[in-house]
Amino acid sequence: MGFGHVVPPAVIERPPILPRAALRLGFLGLVPLAVSALISLSVHETTARLGAISFSLYAAVLLSFLGGVRCGIEIMRAPDNPNGMRLLFSALPALGGWALATMVVYFTPVLGAAAIFAGLFAVQAMWDYRSARDAGAPAWYPVLRQVLTGGAMIICMIIPLATAMHRF
Repeated sequence: MGFGHVVPPAVIERPPILPRAALRLGFLGLVPLAVSALISLSVHETTARLGAISFSLYAAVLLSFLGGVRCGIEIMRAPDNPNGMRLLFSALPALGGWALATMVVYFTPVLGAAAIFAGLFAVQAMWDYRSARDAGAPAWYPVLRQVLTGGAMIICMIIPLATAMHRF
């Protein structure tokens, strides 16, 4: 570099602005998960058990919804020839969530269920984050998924607390 040469400052890319409707509805979608998890902390064993079952069923619903979003994104990306593997992968979170929810209904004290649900949410979010641009999702979608997945994973940690407190 010669004298008088100015180095331009690093370009800092700002995250995309999240649409208010998507953000609000996303957080509203977490409310039943949070309420169910909080109910699992009840001192009444039957109520706590129902909270854990409700939590598991709703977590499976959320995973199904996320898989449906990914299926829709893939169909929009290539309406005449969607990628079969992407369609298959979009169905896996729902199948895993429903299998896990079924286990919780029959064997309620499945301590690892919440951790597995958190893991399923994390895997789905990583896939969304890494492939959203290639799949044709809006630029704000991966950011929204990071925020909502973080919330869901925090909520998932309430269930091990309820188990440790011997609520069910």
